Amino acid sequence: MNKPMTAADLFNKICDILKEKEAFPDILDYAVVEHDLIPITTYEFGLGNHLDYGGSEGIYLDLWITIYGDNEPQHKSLGTFKTLRDDPESMRIMGKLLADFIIETRAYVNANLDDFTWEGADIRIFDENDKQLNMGYSCGSMERALKKKDEFLQKYPRVVIRDNATREETSYSI
Repeated sequence: MNKPMTAADLFNKICDILKEKEAFPDILDYAVVEHDLIPITTYEFGLGNHLDYGGSEGIYLDLWITIYGDNEPQHKSLGTFKTLRDDPESMRIMGKLLADFIIETRAYVNANLDDFTWEGADIRIFDENDKQLNMGYSCGSMERALKKKDEFLQKYPRVVIRDNATREETSYSI
């Protein structure tokens, strides 16, 4: 991706995956995406939910993500699913939808980590044969990454730092 995904993008993507897998229940009256255009810049977020009977009718499933940063946690609404039905079997179906949404979100994010990495800097380390080692390091700031780079260059011949915001990479060698 050339820019971070938004909460609305993520909700729509997971809904599409659920539809493709035929895991989207037919009892839904609607699925409403929140039009939160605030970007998701880290894969380190929690998926929150509220599944309950509505005040006057049906069952609602509200979903959001919570991103934990240096400041207070940020809550970004994803969307809401609703059915007008309120019988016990419908609640079970909505519970399954919740479980499927959580499972597919986790799988999608884990398969696309780079699309959710837009903060700080990542360090990749290479051996004397210029083969990337199975280790790396993530830093919250470029300043910290440059300090870690110096430490790694004392043991390894090459280090690459990627600025996650710009996607630019810089190679350093001894």
